[in-house]
This record gives sequence, C-alpha cells and structure tokens, in this order.
Amino acid sequence: MGGGRALDRGPSMPSLTGQMLRRLPAIGTDAAIVLGSYALALALRFDGSVPSESWAWFSWAVPIIALGYIFANTVFGVYRTAWQYGGTLDAVYLGLAVSLVTVIAFGVNVMLEHRPIPLSVNLISGAFIFLFMGVVKLSPRLMVRGGLPFVGWTEEGAQRVLIVGAGNTGQLLAREMRQNREWNYRPVCFVDDDPRKKGMRIHGVPVMGTRHEIPSLVEKMSVGLVALAIPSAHATTIEEILALCEATKVPVRIVPGVPEIVSGRARVGELREVTTDDLVARDPVEVDLEACRQALQGRSVLITGAAGSIGSELARRVLDFEPSAVHLLDASEGGLHELRLRLMQLSQECQVRPWLGSIADQAKVSQVFAVARPQVVFHCAAYKHVPLMEEHPDQAFQVNVLGTLHVFQAAQRWGAEKVVFLSSHTAVNPSSVMGASKRVGELMVRVMGHGGKTALAAIRLTNVIDSRGGVVSIFARQIQKGGPLSVTHPEVARYFLTLHEVATLIIQVAAQAQGGEIFILDVGDEIRIVELAERMIRSQGMEPGRDVEIVYTGLRPGEKLRENMVAPDEALLSTAHSKVFEVQGGATPPPAELLGEISALEAHLPESGEEMAARIHALARLDQRRAPAPTTSEPLA
Repeated sequence: MGGGRALDRGPSMPSLTGQMLRRLPAIGTDAAIVLGSYALALALRFDGSVPSESWAWFSWAVPIIALGYIFANTVFGVYRTAWQYGGTLDAVYLGLAVSLVTVIAFGVNVMLEHRPIPLSVNLISGAFIFLFMGVVKLSPRLMVRGGLPFVGWTEEGAQRVLIVGAGNTGQLLAREMRQNREWNYRPVCFVDDDPRKKGMRIHGVPVMGTRHEIPSLVEKMSVGLVALAIPSAHATTIEEILALCEATKVPVRIVPGVPEIVSGRARVGELREVTTDDLVARDPVEVDLEACRQALQGRSVLITGAAGSIGSELARRVLDFEPSAVHLLDASEGGLHELRLRLMQLSQECQVRPWLGSIADQAKVSQVFAVARPQVVFHCAAYKHVPLMEEHPDQAFQVNVLGTLHVFQAAQRWGAEKVVFLSSHTAVNPSSVMGASKRVGELMVRVMGHGGKTALAAIRLTNVIDSRGGVVSIFARQIQKGGPLSVTHPEVARYFLTLHEVATLIIQVAAQAQGGEIFILDVGDEIRIVELAERMIRSQGMEPGRDVEIVYTGLRPGEKLRENMVAPDEALLSTAHSKVFEVQGGATPPPAELLGEISALEAHLPESGEEMAARIHALARLDQRRAPAPTTSEPLA
C-alpha cells in the first residue's frame, strides 16, 4: 500500500487554519462595520437619544446579526475575492450577501410583538453595511491602484499619453495605465473619429476630438506619447495617423491585438512599437484545427531548412498539434542549436532531434529518413536570394533541384505519408535561376506527387515579412543607421505574407493535400516597395525625404517589377480553406523525361555559369507544351 497514491481528503487542517488566520482581519473589520452601522442607524432613528431598552437589545442581538453577515459573506465567496482586482460581479455578490441577512433580520423583527429595535433600523443599517463594506473592500482598487481620478497622481516621471481610439481597447488601456503607476504613463485625452464620443469622459479622461486634431492636441496637452488603441485598423489608417504625428516628433506606440495577448506574446495594456505587420495589414488566419491535429498528432515530422525564418516558425506551430517527434535538418549549426533549445522549452513531451547537414548530400538525407521515419515532411530548405543564384547557378542546381529530388525520393523510399514543398512566386514564368530551380521542383511534385503511398504537394509563397535577408529586415537596418533606404525601382511592387500566417497555412495545406497539387495563398493587395519604405520611416516618427532619404539602385539581375502568382495557362480553384487556392492547368512533362534530364545534368555539370543557368532554365521549360485550357477559374482574393 505504501506505493499507492494517497486519497484526496481535501485541504489539510493546517491549510484551513492558515486560510482562517488570513481572513481574520477582514472578518473583524466586517464585524466592526455591522456594529457601527446598527449603532449609527439607531442614533439616526432616535435623533441621538436612543432608549436604554434599545441599547440593551443592541448589546446582545447585534453580535448575532454580525455573525450572520460574516456567514453570508463566506457563503458568497466575499472573503475569497482579490479585491484589488474587484469588479462589478464581486460587488453584486457582496450585495446579495448583505441583502439576504438584512431581509432575514427584518423578517425576524417583524414577527416580534415588542420591538425595542424599530424595523427601519434594520433597513438603514443594511444600507450602511453595504456602503461601508464596499468602500473598505474596494479601497485597494480605488486608492492604491488608482481607480479614483488621479488620486495621489504625481507628474514627476509620468509620460503624458494621447490615446487614439475611445473604444473597448482604448478604455482598457486607460484603465491599465492608471492602475499600474509603475508604468509611468498618464492618459490625458482620447481622440476618436466617432463624433458622438466627443466631450465624453472615459475613466476620467476626456475625448477631445478626432485623429485630425492630434497635432494641435499634442501641443495643447503637452503629450509625450501617442498610443494607437485601434487593433482592427487597416494599414492605410495607421499610415495616416503616423503622417499626422510626423510634425509633432512625438513617438507612436500601438496596443497589441487580441491574438497577441491570447498567445502570450503580449500583455493587456502593453505598448509596443509599430511593426511592419501593422503596416502591411494582414487579416488574422484561422485554420481547421481538427484537420491539422489529425494530420500531425502522434506523428513523426521532419522539417528541412528548419533553422530558417519559415522553418523555425513552422517548427513552433507544429508543436501545438502534439507530434510524437520533430526532426530538424539544416546546415546551420548555430541556428539549429538555438532552435532545439527553444523547442525543448515549449514542449517536454515531444522528442526534438536536430540533424546537421545539407539536402544536397544524398547520403545524409537518406540517413535522416532511415532513422527518423517521418510521416509528414515540410521541405523548406533552399537557396532563395535571386541575385546570388544568378552568380552561383551551380549551387541553385545542387540544393534547389538535386536537394529537392533527394528529399522526394527518400520520402517515397521510407514511406512518408505527405511532403509539402515550399515553392516561390518566382517559379511563374521564371526570369531568374532561383525561380527556374523552384519551377523544376514544382514539376517534380506534378510527376512524382501522386499514384504512390507518398503524397507530394507544393505551395507557392511570396515575400514573408521579417524573414532574414528580406526587404523589410534590410530597411529596418538602414533606418537604424539613419538611411538612406535603397529601393530598386519606383514602380517595383510585391505581395507580403506574415511569418505566422505562412507557417499556419503550410500546416493547413499538409492537412488537405492529396498529392500532385500546387497551392497558393491569399496574398492580398500588392504593395509598392517605395510606399513600404515610407511607412517604415514614418513608423519611427520621421519624415521620408527629410529625415531619411530613399534612393533608387535599379533592378538586379533576374528581378521583375511585378509578381505573378499564376501563369497564363493556369487558373485558381477554391479549396476547403478560404485563404488557400489550388493551381489548375499547365502541362506536365513525362516523368522519365524530367528525371532523365536532371540525371544527365548531374552527370555532366557545365563548367560555365552561363551554360549552367541556361540548362536550369531549359529544365524549367520542359512543361511548355500545349495544355488544355482550365475550365474553372476564380480570381485570387
């Protein structure tokens, strides 16, 4: 019996005793309030001349009544409430407890033939008891945490804040700023575009106009910080507010949205800098959680290129669906080590194993698959920078073409269920070596992706915000150095996706892929790169052209002015997810021809970079034959 688990007999006696001891001050205070309230009610009822008989009844009856109030407070959980955070519901419970005992005391008094204590005293004392108990219990919130308007507020060290948005988020921010004095923020006014709110006061803070009055109010109210409390605002709205704040030279901060708070990445009332995610304005992504869980739960998952921006974020998202193991393959030693440490902190149950090596090493890839036996593979590893691949086409072939083939063949050999290959928008009518190498990967998905036990699918991605080496990170470094920001061309435009939504939707694609498909995501609207540069400059409280210059450097080899997500002979079909589309159409070369051409090129690698580039482009054009026109087409949202 000694090895068995002890029966749960509830709280121990020392625990209960400790709880009672902690509650004694509150219980004593409540008893004093009851005695004082009845004495005050008697004095008021008899104009200060209380009969001796009434005092005699008071001396023995009121202590009993006080015990009744204490018992009711205990039953309604009044003594378990953290009153420094008390709210309306807590006050309701206190009111119910006081009302119940007051009604009982009144009823007992009604039944007495002789009443030394008048009936009105029961009612008057009940009102006093609720008032005094409420004030005493809420005093930590009202006084210590600043619930009363500016009680004990000192200007020294407190930054005066103008809050943009007098809605739920704005009022919550104002309340948190006033309750948390250690933050050293003092809300002095709101602005809101709803004219009905002008002149109102929220937590004692006035609504003084619309966003267009921000510059004048900053000067009038000596504002030191502008806080955006409009988490649902579109990027254009945020940019307009940033432009209005430019002339004031006052820093702008933003309140995190609900998804950030729920995920634990931010706290209620916390302020952060305006990020590129805010300026690009991507809608929140919801996925079919049950389908994703069925695809990953209890399975062995392999992520190639795991130490990269997308791979590492994808690894974190995969852990949410409780796989049995996550295997991480990457050639970056430092990145792989750091990722393993982060993932092990997130989950103690899931096996996390790093594999140091390149997908260009066929023997290494085979070893990883033989040991890991992954059931789901996310193939993220690739060389992605267009200009570099123009200079090193041999590496584009070794990694992006042969490496992808190694992964696909190993997946089929060792019985993986699904492989999701990350392609690129540059694969559409490729003008670069990188794009051509990605197009070859898509063709391999088409010819190898179905008909066997392993389903291969591709997903075309576009620019990912905050990916390492991307335009956003480059602009951020250039702004930090004071500029200038380098833009290739005034008309160049790109689509952008956030890192979080890309990782989330990649898992969604894995859940719904059947084999041989090419998917693309809802990429939203194009953004001109020069406009993105201007938004990022304004987000730092500076003016483009005056504080930070923008210079044009010219398009680099292989780059396009505009992105195409689908080719002329392709169309888009809706899928089960509103933000995921399937590419239909386009021709597919015979498997033997495609794989034979790749093997031939591998056997006789050209010494010339120009010839190697030409051969990769030739591989990408193997599908350019007459293909049937797609019958169903839906525009990309």
